[in-house]
Amino acid sequence: MKPITHLSRLAPLALSVALTAAMTAPLTAAPDNLPGAGLASVTYGPYLRAEFGMATTDINGGSWQPHGYPSDPQVNFDLSGEDGSFGTVAMGFDWMNGYRFDLGMTFSESMGVTGPCASASDGSSCAIHADITSASLKTNALMGSLYYSPLEAAGKNTTFNPFVVVGLGLANNKVGDWTRTNDSLVTGVDRSFEGDSSTSLAYSLGFGASWQVTKPGQWPVILEASYRYYNFGTAQGGSTPIDSGQPPVSPLTFDVDNQVVSIGVRVPLQRM
Repeated sequence: MKPITHLSRLAPLALSVALTAAMTAPLTAAPDNLPGAGLASVTYGPYLRAEFGMATTDINGGSWQPHGYPSDPQVNFDLSGEDGSFGTVAMGFDWMNGYRFDLGMTFSESMGVTGPCASASDGSSCAIHADITSASLKTNALMGSLYYSPLEAAGKNTTFNPFVVVGLGLANNKVGDWTRTNDSLVTGVDRSFEGDSSTSLAYSLGFGASWQVTKPGQWPVILEASYRYYNFGTAQGGSTPIDSGQPPVSPLTFDVDNQVVSIGVRVPLQRM
């Protein structure tokens, strides 16, 4: 990966850090009686969390190397993925000192991935090369997430708490059967290949806010809203042809990023 490309992919992370700093810095000095923020219940200990949201999918670095590579060039694609639903279930522990941690499974619905030829490694025109006309992607991930709440860390026991979050884990990217179509020939040629799944390192960065909706003395129920950027690593299709033909040297390969806006609920498992 070229350094400039790598930096451009980290732009959402830098933006998240800047927005989070701007949002949370003034709050650390805020009074305990923030407007609309009452006294919170004790939430120390284990908890369950569930969230549901919508993911905007960014597909980068799409390419394949045909059977004749390197005599035949590598073809790079301008791929795009459909947006879709996204969910997480997690179990964690809240230390009530500004920090909490949970381990969760994230799920996304299967989404279509298509795109035209963008360039060829030998500089030849895309007019003679194939496009990706059919593919699908489904991503699941196991991720540990660490949350930091500046108001809680400052000792302000309020029902409203902004937070920042970082995550690290493993993603399973499953690519379904995929088809490349070359319309430069008189009749057009479709070639299809089986799907495959691969595991990649995944990471995340985001920010949000929680609101304890129950009164002190009642079992705490906490609503959350958040934005998170996820990098789910690399996805790769299979090399086995479904119809006739030779397998590629390298099948359809691309990188997967998601930007997720979600709402959720967190419930402590013990009362104190």
